[in-house]
Amino acid sequence: MANQRSGFTLIELLVVIAIISILAAILFPVFAQAREKARAIACLSNTKQLGLGVQMYVQDNDERLFFYANIDPTASRTGQAIPNTPAAKNAERWWNVLMPYVKSNNVFTCPSDPKPTMGADVNGNLVIPRSYIASRAAEALTLAQLADPVETIVLMDKWDHNSGGAVTDSWIEPFNGDFDYDNGPGADRTHMFKAGNRHQGRINCVMFDGHAKALTADDIQESKDLTGCNLIHDYPVVGVMTYNGVSTAAGEPNICDPANAPHFVYN
Repeated sequence: MANQRSGFTLIELLVVIAIISILAAILFPVFAQAREKARAIACLSNTKQLGLGVQMYVQDNDERLFFYANIDPTASRTGQAIPNTPAAKNAERWWNVLMPYVKSNNVFTCPSDPKPTMGADVNGNLVIPRSYIASRAAEALTLAQLADPVETIVLMDKWDHNSGGAVTDSWIEPFNGDFDYDNGPGADRTHMFKAGNRHQGRINCVMFDGHAKALTADDIQESKDLTGCNLIHDYPVVGVMTYNGVSTAAGEPNICDPANAPHFVYN
């Protein structure tokens, strides 16, 4: 009686391995994209909760947004100085003024952020991992001062795109080079200094009216409303917010300067 086969031949095994390798090469990127999509949705959910917190804070404070806390009274639109003490500084940090409304440290973290910045709570303890950054273009303004609250960014994903790590700043300053891009030969207009386009090229943003949405770098850089350059033009802080000032980054033009963005037409 003929012997029965008890296993696969070497060629059959190699064929199976090749098929598995091909399927893995096809499916793994799809799985990675799906996983990042889920993270982006979770991040957007967090920004929506922060947006609700912003709205409640604004309603409780005469329709005025939180301000850039500084011991220098000329450094903010409010002209308000805080005592030069750690307790006073911590109490006025934007995540701490929103905490009573959102009531969770986790809301301040993006699942896709590889390196959240640890922020101090009101007691000075570094216990709040923070993935978002506030726009100084809107700081301390009231709802009545905004021509288009729907297009005014308050908070957004933060990331130092050049180095790959998270920036530690609390605020993003479009008048200081933070929204600028390399305009040299071959520039791709996506190298924003402090805004993180980690969600497959999109940046989750919280608007003044409380809603959240994902934008691309070009969406923001091409709009005087989204960059906040219109607000800096209308409500500058003398010596601090100058829309036609000089960028702090060598070779990077100030995006609010009409010389660099002629399509930004100011009234």
